Amino acid sequence: MEIKEKRELEVTVDKRHIVTIGERLYTESVELLRELANNAYDADATRVYVDISSDKVEIRDNGTGMDLEGLKQYFVIGSDEKVVHSRSPRFGRPRIGQFGIGKFASLAAAARFAVVTQNKEFAARVVFDKRTWEESKDTWHLPLEILEPDLERGDGTTVILTHLSKSFDLEDVEKKLIEGVPLKAPHFEVYLLSLIHI
Repeated sequence: MEIKEKRELEVTVDKRHIVTIGERLYTESVELLRELANNAYDADATRVYVDISSDKVEIRDNGTGMDLEGLKQYFVIGSDEKVVHSRSPRFGRPRIGQFGIGKFASLAAAARFAVVTQNKEFAARVVFDKRTWEESKDTWHLPLEILEPDLERGDGTTVILTHLSKSFDLEDVEKKLIEGVPLKAPHFEVYLLSLIHI
């Protein structure tokens, strides 16, 4: 066949699929906490705190945090950043994450997650609200707030899950963290804290 005309087709993805992928990415919602702890490991954190309460889960680390470019990269879906840069800069750790989709696993247990990060003089907060995301149809932007750096807090990232749709059993969380996080790695500790009264 002879070519009559050449054009281009735009490849698009319905935004609802991002939510669906996130919700179905892991069979158990506790696995997303393992994923977030491993992100902290990849970011050269030496300490990670996993705080669980009945209405909120917070994962806080003292890793390198992200500057503006790093934060943009964090929200690139299917990014190969951790494959291209397969070792962390400070400790030379082999990076665990690969495709940059794990953060959306949070949607399996929460309708909203916030990422607060600080890297030297840069600090920012990004909020991903599932309902707002779905309602905004063609807009692919997330709200970004540039913050004053917190010198006491220092570098690192905090992920806060709210509007929880699932509860977390502490024994299950502890088991998943032990099974899937490199707890024996040098210079890396994970602390599990709970404000749930039994």
